[in-house]
Amino acid sequence: MRVIGVVVSVCLLCASLSAQVGLTDRGGPENVAPPQGPDALPIVDVVGCLVEGPNRTWTLANAAQPTRASRSGFSRPEEVKAAEGRGLGSQQFRLIGMTEMNPGPHRDRKVLVKGLIIKDAGGDRINVTSLTTVGERCGK
Repeated sequence: MRVIGVVVSVCLLCASLSAQVGLTDRGGPENVAPPQGPDALPIVDVVGCLVEGPNRTWTLANAAQPTRASRSGFSRPEEVKAAEGRGLGSQQFRLIGMTEMNPGPHRDRKVLVKGLIIKDAGGDRINVTSLTTVGERCGK
């Protein structure tokens, strides 16, 4: 009886944790809407020009105003299509987590970046979860 109780407790814990991280029957975390309310993580979409800096650092230059993403995860085809028509702006964001994004082919191009925005006095930055080219080379 004791073993059965432990197994049931572990299964309930797994189900609870799976729901918290978005592993549901809807296909996984890429299909979960960002959390809402005052404790929500600020997942945003931003269009700008991808610029490589010293020591393989990356910046989103001439960036438009970030908009709250309708969902976390990779950008969907309809989001990419909409971003193609969006203009650039005057903001700049340091991009982190870029190694996994293979940014080289996107260098100096208009891109759509999705990720967690981090605002602080040292400069705003985005922890990137999705990077997609949406336009031609940015002017230099």
